[in-house]
Amino acid sequence: LITGATGFIGSRVAAQLATRGFRNLLCFMRPSGQRTRIDSLAEIFPGTRFQVVSGNLLSREDCARATRDVKLIFHLAAGTGEKSVPDAFMNSVVATRNLLDATLRQNCLQRLVLASSFAVYTNRQRSRRLTEDSPIEEHPEQLGDAYCYAKVRQENIVRTYGENHGIPYVIVRPGSVY
Repeated sequence: LITGATGFIGSRVAAQLATRGFRNLLCFMRPSGQRTRIDSLAEIFPGTRFQVVSGNLLSREDCARATRDVKLIFHLAAGTGEKSVPDAFMNSVVATRNLLDATLRQNCLQRLVLASSFAVYTNRQRSRRLTEDSPIEEHPEQLGDAYCYAKVRQENIVRTYGENHGIPYVIVRPGSVY
């Protein structure tokens, strides 16, 4: 399952998965999304099944439908916070919680890959050098940055579900997207 599959990063992840031999890809998109990128991938990779599922990750029913029999999730969908902190929180944290709850009911998930962001790193460290060991922002609510706040909280909920429910996960933080 690829959430955000019709987006800039999601469509490229879908293409890379098809290139690497994945043959059954479930591509989750918003009802308002454009599926042209996924449709073009189906033409390029005729041996791969690109099933497009339209829904909203804020809907528990849509999450349950999307995660049925899914073993691997690339969770790329997120709120950008362009409108507000509550919007970013809903579309990143609540959506991720709904997705994780649905996988618990399905009991077949083998790995979750969460796309996060460099925005989670604090700028209050001594070194200007950024590594995976760099500290995460402890108080994102104080920054006034909706996206940072939502991504820190999204990572926290993934870690919590990993620890409390044994969901195997990986968090990746792309540095630049162009």
